[in-house]
Amino acid sequence: MTSIRLHYSEALIRRAVQRFWWRTTGWRYVGAFLVVAGSFFYLLWSGDRSWWVGLFGAVLALAVVFAVALYAIHYRASVGRFRRMRTPEATIELGEERFRVSSDVGTSELTWSAVTEVWSFPEFLLLFCSAAQFITIPTTDLDTNSRDFILAKARANGAKVT
Repeated sequence: MTSIRLHYSEALIRRAVQRFWWRTTGWRYVGAFLVVAGSFFYLLWSGDRSWWVGLFGAVLALAVVFAVALYAIHYRASVGRFRRMRTPEATIELGEERFRVSSDVGTSELTWSAVTEVWSFPEFLLLFCSAAQFITIPTTDLDTNSRDFILAKARANGAKVT
């Protein structure tokens, strides 16, 4: 197994959560929100007080609650985990069948097939084990071979890499 020391910062964790949030919501979400908001305010402005106004208002409220909750839940969990670390470092051990991430707050060992998706950004990789759970791997600590190895193993085991 290849062992690599990873260095984290609160700013890196915040950026990872922001990228996750934006990629999950994105322009389509913003566009849909604006269409519904435009319809809602047009109906209000034109004096309509039908059930459509209530429907559009409820959809807008739920859209705001969803977006805020998505960010807040992931931010609190990620930053909270980071703040519990006495030393903002972890070690990733890369093997042929599995990988292990260890820090002073715990250890996770997963097979490569547990990774369902990888989002690649210049400063980090997000390795997803479910739709909303991910592991942040800072790329500043990875050499090209290690980064390529992670991406290749994830692809070879069926993960979508973007």
